[in-house]
Amino acid sequence: MDDESKEIQEQAGWGSGKHHADYQDCCQLAVSGRWDKAKEGFLRLLDIVEEPRMLARIHNDLGVLASLEGAAATARRAFDKAVALVPNWQVPRENRRRIDSAIAPAPRAALNSRPQRVAIVSLLFNWPSTGGGTVHTAETGKFLTQAGYVVRHFYAEYPEWGLGNVTDPPLAASEAVRFTSAEWSVPDIQARFRAAIQNFGPDWVIVTDSWNSKPILAEAVNQYRYFLRIAAQECLCPLNNVRLLFEEGNFKSCRKHQFATPADCCLCVQTNGRYSGGLHRGERELVQYGTTGYDRSLRSAFGNAEGILVVNPLIGAMVGPYAKRVHVIPSGFDSTRFPDALVSVERHNHGRFRFLFAGLVNEPMKGFDVLHAACQNLWKKRQDFELIATADPVGQVDPFTRHIGWQSQATLPAVMHDADIVVVPTVAEEALGRTAVEAMGVGRPVIASRIGGLQFTVADGATGLLFRPGDIGDLERQMEALMDDEELRRRLGQAGRRRFEEEFTWESIMERHYLPLLGSPLISVAPKKR
Repeated sequence: MDDESKEIQEQAGWGSGKHHADYQDCCQLAVSGRWDKAKEGFLRLLDIVEEPRMLARIHNDLGVLASLEGAAATARRAFDKAVALVPNWQVPRENRRRIDSAIAPAPRAALNSRPQRVAIVSLLFNWPSTGGGTVHTAETGKFLTQAGYVVRHFYAEYPEWGLGNVTDPPLAASEAVRFTSAEWSVPDIQARFRAAIQNFGPDWVIVTDSWNSKPILAEAVNQYRYFLRIAAQECLCPLNNVRLLFEEGNFKSCRKHQFATPADCCLCVQTNGRYSGGLHRGERELVQYGTTGYDRSLRSAFGNAEGILVVNPLIGAMVGPYAKRVHVIPSGFDSTRFPDALVSVERHNHGRFRFLFAGLVNEPMKGFDVLHAACQNLWKKRQDFELIATADPVGQVDPFTRHIGWQSQATLPAVMHDADIVVVPTVAEEALGRTAVEAMGVGRPVIASRIGGLQFTVADGATGLLFRPGDIGDLERQMEALMDDEELRRRLGQAGRRRFEEEFTWESIMERHYLPLLGSPLISVAPKKR
C-alpha cells in the first residue's frame, strides 16, 4: 500500500501464498482511493486467512485505512492486533506511534488552553448497579475523563427513596447532593443542584439517570448548555419507560407516547399506575405528573436542550419533532471487560449446545418464559442442548435448564464466552439490549426479539438472528437453525465482534460521538493582560 511494500512484506516474512492475489487486489483498491471496497475485501480475508503474518499485514492495512478516515481508536486496535501476531514487525509499531503522536496536544497550545468541564447530573443513581442506564452514566464519566475533559458527577442522596447508595468507588469524580425529608421537594432539589453545579462551573451538562423528573433537572441547569440523555423511553412512557402494557393476559407494545398523545398517556397512568414500582409512583408524584404545568416543563426541557442523546433511531424519531437536535449514541462498553483472550467463535466441547439467558428469569418482560417454552418444544425432538440462566438458586431445574446464579459485570463476559449462543427473548422495547452487545463482545452469535432497539443492535443475518417477539415457534426455528449450521455460527460471531469493536466500545463512542459533540477537550483561552 506504499512505496516500501516490498520491504515491509520481506520484514513480515511473506510475499506469496494462497490468498496473496486477493490481498493485492485489496491494496490496489486502497491505492486508487476506493477505501470502502478495500476495507470490505480486507474484512473478508480476515474470515478465511489463517497464516499469522498475512493476518498481521491485513490488520495493519485496516489500521492505515482507519487512520486516513480519522478513526484513531479503530486504527490503534488494528495496529495492536498486527503487533500481537508478528511481534518483531516494526511497521505497525511505527504506525501506532505516529497515531499517538498525531493526537497529542502541542505543548505551546496547552499554554493558552484549558480543559473543558462537563457536569453529569443524576437523580436516580446508585453504585454499583447492573442497570444498563446507571452503568452507562458511571462509564460516561470515566471515559470522558480519560479523553481529557474535567468531569464531575452530581447525584442525589436521599435514603428514604434508597437513592445515592454509593458503596464502591465511583468511576469518575463525584459529588453527592444530600437531602432530608424536609428538603425533598422540586424547589429544593433544583436549588441544591443549581448551587452545587454553579460552584463547578461546567461548559456542558449531561442530565441522565432520571425518568419523568428530567424537566426539573433541566430547569436547574438551564443557564448552561445541556443535553438530556434518554437511556430507555423515559419521558415518552411515564408508566414504565418501555411502553409495555399487559392486556387480556398478554403483553402488548403501546404505540403512543407522552409528547404525541399526552391525554392518552395520562389516562393510562391513572388506569395502570398501581402496577408501577414504588419509585416510579413516587417520582411521578414528586414532579406532579399529569398536570398542565408538568407538560409545559417537559416540552420546554426538550426544546431548550442543546440536544437529546438517544440510543437508537426509533427513540430519536419520536423525540425529534420536539427537540432542536437528536444524537443517536449507543451505550458504550468498556473494552477491558472483553479482552481478546475471551473472544472465540469456535464451539466449546461441552457435549451439548449451551444456550445462555443472561437476565432476570422472574421478570416477565425479559421473556424467559418464551425461551423456556421454545426449549421444551425443542427437547421433544432432540436432547443435545441445555439452557443456562443467570438465576438463583444454583443447580439443575429440569432436564435441560440449569441456574448458575446472578453474574456481576466482571464475571458475565466469561460466562458468555463459555456458551455457544446467547438468547435475548425480551417482549419489551428495550432501548439497546446490553446483553446482545456483550455477547457480540466475546464473539458469540445472538438470537434476539425483533423489537425496540434490538432491531438496530443486532444486524439480522449478519451478527445474529431475530425472531418475532413472544413467538415460541419462530424462536425455536432460529435456535435449531444455529445449532445445525456451524459455519453460520462462526460467521455471525466474527461479524459481531467486529461490530462491537467498531461501534460499541467506549474508545469508538468517544471518537465518533462525544468528541464531535463537545469539541476538543482543550479549548483556547485569551491570554491574561499584564
